[in-house]
Amino acid sequence: MPQDDSPSPARITIDLLLKVARRTFLHPFAAWMIPLSLRAQATPYHHLSFQISTAYASLLTFLYFLSILNARVAYGRPRQVEPSEDVVVITGGASGLGFLLAEFYAMRGVAVAVVDIKPKNELQESRGIAYYQCDVANAEHVSITAKKIQSEVC
Repeated sequence: MPQDDSPSPARITIDLLLKVARRTFLHPFAAWMIPLSLRAQATPYHHLSFQISTAYASLLTFLYFLSILNARVAYGRPRQVEPSEDVVVITGGASGLGFLLAEFYAMRGVAVAVVDIKPKNELQESRGIAYYQCDVANAEHVSITAKKIQSEVC
């Protein structure tokens, strides 16, 4: 019998169902579509279906804003980030997506340190990107490289 190497399909769980529900009929935007559609059909304000759908949408909107307030109280105010004061360390930045990210941050004036096992790319030095050759699978190399980055870039 041949073995099927394809990945197994995702299982339907309660968490998945709740996530879908929060993005569909439990989301305030979707809930407000019902009373708006009823008004577009000239349903009077005193009609029971309009009143129930408006109350449902209002309740979801209230709960939505309470969840935003809850997140704000739990996590505090977002911190202000000044990119010119930070150092971005990108692993695997000698080529590909990592190299593009390094260029992106360097163009915005952020100090960039690229850590990669591959040899250095010639274009990186001219763009203000510090390059460090390191094998991130080796803890000793990582600690030595981190000390170099702290002393040279920070």
